[in-house]
Formats: sequence, C-alpha cells, structure tokens
Amino acid sequence: MTTFANKSIPKVMKTDKIKLFFLLLIIKNLSLFAQNTYYVAIEGDDSNTGTEISPFKTFNKAVSTMTPGSTCIIREGVYEEQLFVNKNGSEGHYLTFKAADGENVTIKATTFINGWQLHSGNIYKTSVDMSIEERFRNVYHNEAYMDLARWPNNEDNNRFTLDCKFIENGGNNFFTLTEVPDFDWAGGLVYYIGGHSGTSWTRRITSSTTTRIEHDGVDITKWPFDPHNPTILRNGHRGQLYLFNILEALDYAREWYYDEGTKTLYFQTEDGLKPEDDTVEYATHKFTAELRGDYIKIQGIKFFGGSIKITGDFNVFENNEVVHGSEGFDNLASTSAGVGESAIEVLGPSTVIRNCRINHSSSNGISIQNWAGAHNSIIENNTISNIDYLGIHATPIRSTANNVKVLKNTVFNSGRDGIYVSGNTCEVAYNDVSKAQLINADSGVFYTVGNDDLKGTEVHHNWFHDSKPPTYAGIKAAGIYLDNNSKGYVVHHNVVWNVSWSGYQVNWENWNLDFFHNTLWDCGQAMASWVNGYEQKNNRVYNNYSNVGDWFNETGFDVKDNLITAVSPFVDANAQNFSPVETGLVVDKGVVVSGFTKLFNGTAPDLGAYEYDGTAWTAGVNAIEDVGSTLSSEDIVKDDSVETMYPNPANDILNMNLNNSLDFSNSSIEIFSILGNKVKSFDIEKKVIDGKVTIPISDLTTGNYLVKVILRDRISNKILVKK
Repeated sequence: MTTFANKSIPKVMKTDKIKLFFLLLIIKNLSLFAQNTYYVAIEGDDSNTGTEISPFKTFNKAVSTMTPGSTCIIREGVYEEQLFVNKNGSEGHYLTFKAADGENVTIKATTFINGWQLHSGNIYKTSVDMSIEERFRNVYHNEAYMDLARWPNNEDNNRFTLDCKFIENGGNNFFTLTEVPDFDWAGGLVYYIGGHSGTSWTRRITSSTTTRIEHDGVDITKWPFDPHNPTILRNGHRGQLYLFNILEALDYAREWYYDEGTKTLYFQTEDGLKPEDDTVEYATHKFTAELRGDYIKIQGIKFFGGSIKITGDFNVFENNEVVHGSEGFDNLASTSAGVGESAIEVLGPSTVIRNCRINHSSSNGISIQNWAGAHNSIIENNTISNIDYLGIHATPIRSTANNVKVLKNTVFNSGRDGIYVSGNTCEVAYNDVSKAQLINADSGVFYTVGNDDLKGTEVHHNWFHDSKPPTYAGIKAAGIYLDNNSKGYVVHHNVVWNVSWSGYQVNWENWNLDFFHNTLWDCGQAMASWVNGYEQKNNRVYNNYSNVGDWFNETGFDVKDNLITAVSPFVDANAQNFSPVETGLVVDKGVVVSGFTKLFNGTAPDLGAYEYDGTAWTAGVNAIEDVGSTLSSEDIVKDDSVETMYPNPANDILNMNLNNSLDFSNSSIEIFSILGNKVKSFDIEKKVIDGKVTIPISDLTTGNYLVKVILRDRISNKILVKK
C-alpha cells in the first residue's frame, strides 16, 4: 500500500477542487446571464439557441424560453405574428420585448394579397379568405386605409368629412330620402347620424327603393336612439346617412368590397390601375399584441393594423407607434353610444403608456376601463391623432378607471371628445388638446359625465383649444364640459381658446366644482349650464379671466374675483402668449383661496392661468411644468438627441448636431412661440448629414422660441433666442 509522507499534497488537491468548483459556478452563471437575452429575427429558426448569431424566428418561441428579467431583442423587419405574452415577469425583473437599437421593427395584423385580375372597368379582384369578423375587415393600399364601397362616395378622401346624404324623414326602422341608387341594398349597411349629432349608429339594411331604406331597427324611445333618430328635428334637419358594403356601390377610387360567399375581394386603386404586388394588405386578426401576464415591457416597436390589448398588471408600453390600431364599422347590435374597441385597450391595473404615437382609429385611441379594474394607470407624453372616425362616444384618451393620471399628451383631430376621464381621484394635467368635435357636437375638448360620486379629480395646466363642430351639428363644442351630475372636480390653470360654445359647460346636478385661475379666450361664451331642474350647490368660480361673457351666476355657484374684458392683459393672446404684461388688468387682482395652493409673485395672485414673472409653462409632449418661477433653457432639456445647437442667439441660420446613432426616419423639427403657437416646421430625414442639420430662421421675429426635434422614438426641446 502506498503512503504519503508529505501531508501537503492532499491539501493542494482540495484547494484545486474548490477553485474548480467556483470556476464552474462562474461559467454556469455567465451562461445563464448570456441566455437571459434572446433574439428574434425574420431569418431566424426556432431550433436555434436564441443568441444574436443564432436567433429564434417567432415571438412565441422567445416567450416560451424567457424567465423574469429576460429581454427579447427583435431584429429589423416586418412580422405578421401576434406578440402574445401569457407569462409573468416580476417586480424589478420585467419580461422586455424591444426593437434592436437603430433598427425598424413592425408587427402587423395584416398580410399582403396579390394575384389581381381585371373584373370590369377599373375594378380588380382576387381570391382570399377574409375570416376575421365582418366589422373588422379592413383593406390598406400602401398602408393607407381604403373605404368599403359606399354611396355617396368619399370624394375628398377626408374621413372626418362624412360625405352623407340628408334624409327627409324616418322612423325606428326606415329612412326616406331621394335619389338612392337603384340597387338592391338588402344585406348592405346604413350609417346614420342625427340632427342632434351627438352620436351615430349603424344597422343592416333589410330592403330598399330609390326613396326608402329599411333596416333592422332601433328603439327610438331609449338612449342613445332618443334623441339620435330621424323623428327628431335639430339644427334644421333630421339627420344624414350613407349606404355601404355592396358590390354595386364600388364605383370610385379607394373602394373595396368582399364577397364572403365566393371569397372574392374587389378593389379599385387611387389611379385605377392594377394593384402592384405587395401593396394591398388586409386584416387577418384583431390584435397585434396581447399582454396577459404581469410586469411586461414593450419598447420601440411599430404596430400596424391591429389593437394592443393589455390585461395583466404593472405592464409598460413605451416608445412605440400604433397605426390603424382599431379600424372598422360600428357594432350592429349596439344599444349604447360607444364601443369598447381601442387602438390600445388597458384592462389591467398599474399600466403605463408612455412616449408613444397613436395615429388613426375608427373608435378610441387609448381606453382605460373601470369594469376591468384598470386603476392606477398612467398615460403620459403620447401623441394621439385622428381618432373616432365613426362619430360615436369614443375618445383619443378615454378613461373610466380610478386614480388614473393623464399627463403631457398631445392630442388632435377627433370625432367627438378630446379627453374623457370619469373615474375617481384622477389627474389630467399639461395636455395639449385640439381639433375635437370634427364629426359630433354637444361635447367638450375635455369631457366627462358624472354620477353620485365626488370624484376628487384635478384638471389643471392644460391647453384646450381650436374646436368647432361641422355646420350640420350646430355650435356645441365646449372647452371643459362637466356633463350630467359631475361632482368634485378642481379645474385650475387651464387655457381654453377658440371653441365655439362655452369655455366651461356644466349640466344637471353639479356639486363641489371649483374653477380657479383659468384663462378663456375667444370662446362662444365664458360659462353656461343646463340645470334641468336639478340641485346645484357648493360650486366656486374664482380668479378666472375671459374676454367674453358671462360667468354662470345661479344659485349654487359662488362667482367672484373674476374678470371679463375684451382688452387683452396678455403679451399676445392672438399668438397664444397668455403671460400677463406687467401693467395688465389681471396682475395681483386675484384672491388667495383657502385650501388651494397657488404660487404667486407680488401682493396677490394674478387672474388667469399664468402669473406675471412666473413659469412660462407649456402643455403637450415634453411640457414644461409650472414651478412658480422663470426657467432657463437647461431646465427643459429632456434627453441627449441634440448634442449642440448653435449659434444661440441666432439670426439667419440655426445649426444642430444630433446624436448620429439615432433613427432619423420620419423626423422633423418644429418651432413654436414660447407658449405653443407653431411658427415653422421642417422635415429633416433627408437633410441630416453625419448628424448635422441646418435650418433657415431669418423670417422669425426677435424673441424666444421652443424648438422641438421630433424623432421616431423621442422628442427633445430646446430654447432658441432669435436676434
């Protein structure tokens, strides 16, 4: 038997084993760390390892492999697979899905259709199985939305222009009018909006003549069909309609029709020529993404032709773009004034939607639903445009949940409301909202409906402006509209301008409403109410300014220390500079309101939304918040998009060195007066050379300006001093 006289030998062997153990442990942990990031690419394969050089092909494979804290990096390309995430991350360890840095990723709910053959005239056809629900069938040509075959035609290619035919009369299940094309419209659809113009509705046609359209019928004794029906005469007419969705109506550019029986799609292009391959696409599914798990992040992705549905908790959707998120016609069986569909449906609590662009939706832009418990959510710094082409009760931001914050969004072009928030303890602040009521009336740029609750909601430091209904709808576009039974709102430091109806409109049973320090400019009137026999009490209107009358001064409203004068006390109200001049009639004319905090200079607060020598606060994306004092340019730099801007002050030419690692596709520079009036705009995608762009500014007058650099995934603000 061999023995060892040197006892140090086994000690060395033991030490080596310990070192080997830790080395293997480190290698294992490094391996685990490396596999915490997975890649998906168009050319990938699900049998790959998911690394950068061996990517997966599908989102589903990546999801099945990921664990809390994992990241899925999506390489450039167009994906038709739905992003479906049905597992959870955890607090501080999100499941993250994001576009690779500097790469364009699009997820579509559509697919291309080719094989076109001439049908007749300028109409082409092809075979396809459009299996999606009828009202969500949509066709796009070169990513532009196409019209279902209709009469009258959409001749101006403006979806907010209804291009309807006024009716003569009607009842619960029919309309009478003249010159209906002599087709059999049975099985087609009729869209109707009444003389009241508060909402529209759509029904299946059962029979037709050249002077009469019969349909499935509505109950005209119940809301919303009372008062929105043809027996009601409002604004000089009984409503208007268009007919759609039969082949015989396909007689105009940009129209299509699908024959479900023969599975044939018919289409006429803008120029009447045969569609080129891979230019026409149709919807194959309703959602581009569904987030059913908790603690999920989605970043830097473009979604096209389908909605985002968020049902999990603590999810973050940021720096994304959603185009044509929810398209289609109204629910044919609807007995309400709205639908639940949205470009982004928030159905889970503590959701964050941030720094996104949402453009085009037939119904809502972002909806946050009370019935689903989507409380404590934040909607912040988004640009939302071209929403509610149906002209129903739908909104760019529509929230019924509690404790929701709607902050620093830019919203424009909507069929009805601009922002709708009806939950308890919400905050609506620093939003720039305009061009609402493009189809409907009897609404507001900010709109809500109340109940028995004291909401405890604050609406402050917003710009609500430039809204007027079409002539067929009358004038009822309010700035801030607290409709039936609204209670417990504090409305302060808002600016309302260029609205055709009231700056403030309050209806029915209004309690505990506070209107403090707001500025109203060029509204139809300052304030009005339809009491309708209800009790109004404990409402206060203090320290407001309007250039038109009057304040609502009925029992239940304490109205004092306000000013109405046509003489502007501001620097330049017509250019939306509502800062008071030092000698203006609003300076130091307010009263300190007990229980309400207001920063002010001088001996007393100023009337209106801005304080002399205070913060020149702004609203909208990347807004400047009111801190009670003046700010320097360093206070409002938001990120590193702009490395340098020179010379500053500038005279004729302004140069910018931009971060050359960023994506300049669809980029622009916009220049605003310091309080938001856009004075210049430049598309710069093809003008950026090695990160540098030069723009002419010789036509600007001397003063301070806000320069916005708008890139695909961010917006940066800079202050320009023009000599």
